[in-house]
Amino acid sequence: MSVHSQRQRLRGKSGCLTCNLGRSRRKKCDERAPICERCDLSGRKCQWPDSGQMLDRRYASHPRSRYSANTDIPSVCHQSEEAAHTRLTIDLEVVISRHFIETYYGYLLLPNCHPDFHDGWIRDIQDLMGGDESLRYAVLANAASHIHNMDTNPGMQNLALKFYSKSIRGLSHTLVQASNPYLTNCNGLLMSIMLLYLHGCLGKGTYHDIPPHLSAATRVLSLRFFDSPRKTLQPFDCLAFESVLYQIFLTSTVHWSDPVPLSEFDVRFWMQAEQLLDQEALFPGQSRSLNSPVLGVPVALFRLAIQAKDAYQNPQKYDEVSLGTLRRETEAWEGVVLSNGMIDKLGPRNSPDTRQIYYEAAGYLYVLIISMLLEQIGQNTCADEDVGTSRNQLPHIMSRDAWQIQKALLILRRFKLDSGWYNCYIGNWPIYTLGFFLGDAEDIALIRHEMQRRWDLTKFIQSARFHEDLERAWEQRGLVSDLSSVTMADGISRDLNWSDSLSNWTSLLSVGEANDRDTLGQLGSSTTTS
Repeated sequence: MSVHSQRQRLRGKSGCLTCNLGRSRRKKCDERAPICERCDLSGRKCQWPDSGQMLDRRYASHPRSRYSANTDIPSVCHQSEEAAHTRLTIDLEVVISRHFIETYYGYLLLPNCHPDFHDGWIRDIQDLMGGDESLRYAVLANAASHIHNMDTNPGMQNLALKFYSKSIRGLSHTLVQASNPYLTNCNGLLMSIMLLYLHGCLGKGTYHDIPPHLSAATRVLSLRFFDSPRKTLQPFDCLAFESVLYQIFLTSTVHWSDPVPLSEFDVRFWMQAEQLLDQEALFPGQSRSLNSPVLGVPVALFRLAIQAKDAYQNPQKYDEVSLGTLRRETEAWEGVVLSNGMIDKLGPRNSPDTRQIYYEAAGYLYVLIISMLLEQIGQNTCADEDVGTSRNQLPHIMSRDAWQIQKALLILRRFKLDSGWYNCYIGNWPIYTLGFFLGDAEDIALIRHEMQRRWDLTKFIQSARFHEDLERAWEQRGLVSDLSSVTMADGISRDLNWSDSLSNWTSLLSVGEANDRDTLGQLGSSTTTS
């Protein structure tokens, strides 16, 4: 092959332009930047080529040239971006799911319950979420929200709300096509609904969405057990009933500053569920707490607390007969507390352990709160007229010498250094309510310590809501002078008003997603026909 048949080579383009342009110069540029040695010594201006000048343009027209215009590059880049985003999304979901399994889930059930409850539910969730997108997104929404509460990452909160809306959309599509038999047998559907109302209770942004989810869950359970031939109660059924009852309790009692309940107390469903749970212990011969994955204390105490609070705030609704019935039932529990008796029923092979004592103490607190509320019914002196109307009238401060106060403070002091006690969520409401009965600075400090520790250990927004409501009441009563010293939730409580606003949450949803949420809520009042 002749020399002329070969493509000519480019002259070397290394070094600065000043040196390369001097053809007569025999010394090569040493390529020192920003001024090479030869230009520095000679005092010449050292100029360097830009990236465009370094291109070999001789073969730019060749279709395989690396310098030719390539219309496939944008497409390849776009595909690469999509693949990378998909991979990142999958990896992130794995991390969030692991947080649900390893951290968040452990706070949802009581530690002393039978392993069939604890191990069975998480196993079912993991088995079902692979093929049930609504359940998967509900799991991710709860876990992402909890991660946000732990490190206040705003991106994780936005992600939690996106997962939440995707779960609702999937459920609404399922319900449109569902029949009654499907609703009575699909555990994945009920699990999704339960996790959605738990997100509203324990996370931020969906608090006012709890009632439609709760209504849907009660409807599903009613179809399974009360509107059809009785089924055999399984561990998940028991867990679901107790979870729903606890949410009914929370949405009926709400916060003391709230003018109305978040949802009306469904007495009929409650009494049916209470009777069912009392009659059918899944593990006969074992303690009540072992048979109770969510409530831990007798169902009747939660009902009495709802009724006592309602009677205190709406005495005109209760005649002497109704109040007499309430008081007699409460007196029986007071007798147990005064005699330091056992609220739980231990089986023949059971003996109280540390966790069992937590439930006993929580049960005592419910009895003490109910007792004080019933005692204050009908008192004419309203020390809180400046705080609100009679509908959300706060409990009056009790004397430190009252037996209920003495007993309650003794319980709190006993567990002051016990982290297991602070993880026991069933104590949240009675401790929060106890704070309204107290006026001594030392006692207020004790309650504040309780609320702070519960937040620190669980990062549940419920604790922040309760604490914020209590601090406002103390400030209005002149019991605290500077709320800026309160470190509760370190910024979480400052945006609770925004995060729990229904209008703000709705603005984050598209019209279609908001309609999907409404479809889900309709399940509570009507049944999809077969």
